[in-house]
Amino acid sequence: MKKCLSALLVVLALLVAGRSASGSGANQDGSGGTVTIIDMRGRKVTMPKTIHRILALHPIPTGLLAILAPQDQVSIDSYFQRSLKTHELYTEDEYKRLSNLPVTGVYFTGLSIEQILELHPDVVITMVGDKNIDKEQQLTGIPFFAVSKAPTSSYATSIRLVGQIVGQQKRADEMADFWAKTVQSVEDATAKATRHPTVLYTGKNGHTTSVPGKNTVFGSTIDTAGGQSVGDQLPSAFASNESNPVSMEQIIKWNPDVIIASGAAARNTIMTDSQWQMLHAVRAGHVYTPRAFAGLDGLQAVLGMVWAQGVLLEGDDDAAEAHLTSVMQSYYKLFYGHALTAEQLAEPAR
Repeated sequence: MKKCLSALLVVLALLVAGRSASGSGANQDGSGGTVTIIDMRGRKVTMPKTIHRILALHPIPTGLLAILAPQDQVSIDSYFQRSLKTHELYTEDEYKRLSNLPVTGVYFTGLSIEQILELHPDVVITMVGDKNIDKEQQLTGIPFFAVSKAPTSSYATSIRLVGQIVGQQKRADEMADFWAKTVQSVEDATAKATRHPTVLYTGKNGHTTSVPGKNTVFGSTIDTAGGQSVGDQLPSAFASNESNPVSMEQIIKWNPDVIIASGAAARNTIMTDSQWQMLHAVRAGHVYTPRAFAGLDGLQAVLGMVWAQGVLLEGDDDAAEAHLTSVMQSYYKLFYGHALTAEQLAEPAR
C-alpha cells in the first residue's frame, strides 16, 4: 500500500513539474499577469488574468462554461454528460463538441487528480460544498474557485463570477441580471400573499421518502416561491442535505398541503401507493411535477421558482401558465439563444 501511495505521489509531482515548466496559457501568449478574486467560500484565489483552459467539477459551472467560454472548456463532468442524452438545449455542433470532450468526475464522486493535471487547466471551478478544495489546489498547483447554487438567489453571483473569470463579464451580467430580477419579482409576489401552503418536495434520486433541508436550492426555491417547505423543520445538521431520509410516519404527521414530486415516476408512486392516500394533498390532487425545462435545480432553477409560485399561490391557473411561458422563453433565448417548442414548454420532468 505504501509503495502504491509513493508511486502516486511521484506521478503527481512529475505532472505538476511538467505543468510548471510549460507555464499557463496566459503567460505563453504574452498577456501575463494574475488577478485575485474572492470565491463564494470567501477564499482569495489568484489566477491568470487571461484564461485559455478551464474545467468544472459540477454540472452548474460546466453548463455555464458551455455558454460563456466554449472555446476554453477542456472537459465536461459526468453528471453533465448524462443530461446531454436529451440535448435539445444545444445545436448539433454544440452537442458534438460537448460530447467529444473528456469526462471528469464531480467534486463529490469520481474525481481524479491525475486526470485534472493531464488536462492542464488554468483554473478549476468547483462548488462551495467541496470540502477538499484547499487540498485539491495544493496537490495540483492549480487555482480552484468555488461558486454556489444555494440559496437560489446566489446563482446570480455565481454567473457573474464565472463571467469575470473567463472574460465574458457583459454576457454574464445580462444573464445574472435576468436571474436577479426574476427572483425579485417572485419575492414581491410572495410578500403580498395571504396564504403560504406547506410543501413536501420529494423523489430526488428516486427516494420518495426523502426531503431537502432548508439551506438547499430546493428548500430555498419553495420558500421564496411562497410555500413553507416541511424540510425547514429538520434539525440544523440536515439543513444543507438535498435528500434527507424520513419515515412515512413523519410525512403523514406533516400532512403537507402540496406535494412536489421530482419527476413523473415519483409522482406515480405517490398517487398509487396506498400509504400516501392518507395525505390531504394526495386526496385533493395537489401532487405536482415540475416542467422538464423548468426544474427546481440546476441552471434552470429560477424557472422552477416561477413554476412553483404559480402552483402554490395561483393554483396553476391560465394566468400563471402564461406568465411561466413568457419567462421560460425569455430565459432560453438569453441563455441558449433559442426559444422552446410548445412540447418542450409543457414537458414534465421525468
